[in-house]
Amino acid sequence: MKELNIKVILLQILGMIFLINGVLQLKFYTVSEKIIWAKTHSQYRNSEYWNKLLPTKEGIFNFWPNVYVWIFLGSLIGICMLAFINWKSKLSSLNTIIVAIVLYVLLRLKFFRKEVVSHFFRPVRTFLSNDFGTQCLIEGIIFSFIGVTIIYLSVIQIYLNSKKLH
Repeated sequence: MKELNIKVILLQILGMIFLINGVLQLKFYTVSEKIIWAKTHSQYRNSEYWNKLLPTKEGIFNFWPNVYVWIFLGSLIGICMLAFINWKSKLSSLNTIIVAIVLYVLLRLKFFRKEVVSHFFRPVRTFLSNDFGTQCLIEGIIFSFIGVTIIYLSVIQIYLNSKKLH
């Protein structure tokens, strides 16, 4: 096992942020009709229109917890991938633990729910499509791909260097 590698940790955190945001955007794609309707009809919260979209109170109260479940699933997939990649690259397991702790802190600060990363890419996604659902689908696929690529590339240089030494 090698020692901690700060450069790898920072790259993996960045990759995880993109991966989790990608998974979150894909979740928004699946409920884009409800999001669009809620944004355009927020003045009718206590009317029959709102009740048609979300027929039960549970539908209203489960929306954000359901989003957090998707953030958690994206984190879980990414952490498992990180653990495997770090193990195969013979990096310290502390790298994975530090990344997980940083992601937990970001989750507690509602970093993912505020869509901080998405705000930077809003002009690109609005240029590609006018439909909110399509925008979320495109952004979700692109962010997930960027995240997985960054995570993979974070250790590939170390792996190639270790092959040269043998």
